[in-house]
Amino acid sequence: MTDESRIIKLSAEISDGILTIQREDGQPISIIERDEISGECIEVLEINSSGNAVKALQALLCCHGQHIAIDGIFGPMTQTALIIYQDKCGLPATGTCDRLTWERMIEHDD
Repeated sequence: MTDESRIIKLSAEISDGILTIQREDGQPISIIERDEISGECIEVLEINSSGNAVKALQALLCCHGQHIAIDGIFGPMTQTALIIYQDKCGLPATGTCDRLTWERMIEHDD
């Protein structure tokens, strides 16, 4: 996906938070590379997406109180956690991580 309205960049602050979660949870630090998180565009994610962007989403969901694995696979557990988060925040509970959901997760401490 290359549509500018469907991507967002994560800040260095968010990448530091993700790395902290990984350390606290005993996850390998290499699970998400700092330069990829702080500078790479993050696309809309949905069921069956995979990779570092999904790991970032999963780490952010953990920051917001969801207890899921940070494995880079957007499966049913990630989708359910995302729907719960979206519903809690008053967002459309689509189970797809779109620009609005990314922005809410990054900018708000819910």
